[in-house]
Amino acid sequence: MEIPEFISPSEWIGLQQQFLEDGVERCREFLSGLDKHIDALRIANQMHQWAGSGGQLGFHSITDAARRAERVLREFPIGEMEVRERLSDLLLEFSNQRDKLAGIPDHFAQALRGKSVAVVGFPPSPIQLVCNTLGRASARPRIFSAAQDLECESVRDCDLVMVYVNPGADYRKLQAAAQGSVAGKLFLAGERCHLMALPPALQSSAVDYLFNGWEADELLLRLATALQRKAPPSFAAPEKAGLPAGETRGRVTTIPRVVAVDDDPIMLALLRTTFRNQGTQCETADNGRDGLRLIHEATPNVVVLDVNMPGMDGFEVLSAIRTEDIPTLVVLLTARQQEHDVLRGFQLGADDYLVKPFSPLELVARIKRLLVHTHRTAA
Repeated sequence: MEIPEFISPSEWIGLQQQFLEDGVERCREFLSGLDKHIDALRIANQMHQWAGSGGQLGFHSITDAARRAERVLREFPIGEMEVRERLSDLLLEFSNQRDKLAGIPDHFAQALRGKSVAVVGFPPSPIQLVCNTLGRASARPRIFSAAQDLECESVRDCDLVMVYVNPGADYRKLQAAAQGSVAGKLFLAGERCHLMALPPALQSSAVDYLFNGWEADELLLRLATALQRKAPPSFAAPEKAGLPAGETRGRVTTIPRVVAVDDDPIMLALLRTTFRNQGTQCETADNGRDGLRLIHEATPNVVVLDVNMPGMDGFEVLSAIRTEDIPTLVVLLTARQQEHDVLRGFQLGADDYLVKPFSPLELVARIKRLLVHTHRTAA
């Protein structure tokens, strides 16, 4: 749901916070009073009100939980255990949404505060999630239909342009915009199969991708790093990532070289097969120390690095790569979908990340994008 024009993002977030705080307090009150007396009509009326307010503010899970509770409360005879169960579910929904809304990491807030983001061609449900998430970070979404001309001034003036890709998307229109008015700020979203079907040149033009199934923290992280990344797709300027000014990572060769480091033999086999089928040289190591030694020997364009390894973990390998000024791109693989883990990786100099389980095609697409951007920057 789009934030109404006459309400600022901060006012919108204030309304959401008040709604969630009141919901947590009242649910606890209702639950504590069930042992004494069930005022079914009063509680049912409150459920009906929350169902409407929740949808208006973008909390559809609360709307659904409130409606389920209302149905139970309007039945006769009333089942105390079922009422208690439904109210407990609703309390959990209020608490979860409140926790999600509370607190934006400083890194995200600084990168997104005051920025305008064009949201182009998104279906209704994703639009609501995007607007709520941007509002949390005091960024301003600008909503456009799929037919919007990406070359127009209102889109061109935005700091980032998010375009939802569907099977009927005009690829030539997207490619023209990516090379012109929105160069360096095109952010593609949609179903994985649709994004992976894009022409390679268009894939590499995107500053980042967002696949359906994302959550708020994933969107915040991707948007924040995209805004800081700009033309070269690295989180920090070369000087901040341990490289001399003017030097870039991962120089492109005719056949890119990849080193994959992971303690899972199945994962290594998958990575090795994926890269070799794509015509990419790939060498592997099953621990951090051997991986770092292999990186020194192979001088790869890209290192695919698992974070969670015994002994020398992925963060330590990444830190060593950047401390030693090894000019390679680094993509992190992690099973821990927590923004502070990924943020730590970016702060150490990672160029991108994927959360397991991931699509091998997505990994290949992200690496190709990194290599193309880096090649253009070096040129």
